[in-house]
Amino acid sequence: MIKSAYSIEILLPIDKVMELFKNQSYFKHWQKGLVSSRNLSGNPGEENSTREMKIRVAGTTIIMKEQITAVDLPHLWEATYRTNGVFNMQSNRFRESETNINDQVVPTTLWNATSIFKFTGMMRVVAKAQPKLFKQQTLQYMEDFKTFAENKDNFIKTDS
Repeated sequence: MIKSAYSIEILLPIDKVMELFKNQSYFKHWQKGLVSSRNLSGNPGEENSTREMKIRVAGTTIIMKEQITAVDLPHLWEATYRTNGVFNMQSNRFRESETNINDQVVPTTLWNATSIFKFTGMMRVVAKAQPKLFKQQTLQYMEDFKTFAENKDNFIKTDS
């Protein structure tokens, strides 16, 4: 088992963060390697919904199943992810905050994420040999989301 916990501050108010976090059409901008996803059951993004995701990792494409296990936005979003030999429980907590930039109070969002990975079969060997691959995955997604959220206009072209 590998457990990791990370925190990140996003320089946007929580309502703006949630608009971006929930919008599945934006996933491709911050979930590196995401090839495709399709809903399997339930209403997308809601508790107990499931989707299949194809993700390109280390030169291969894996198929992963996501099940959303808890939704209480804007403060909580939890899911499990399953693929051959890997089970990941992901908990995301958000809270409103503020910071001072150039003597101006700026609303921000604090994002705390915890991941617990469990392994079977050959993936136990991989996880034991390279635990950083799994530990850093959560932080990488968080950093990529922060970059996307704070620079959305650079990622999404809109008609003027």
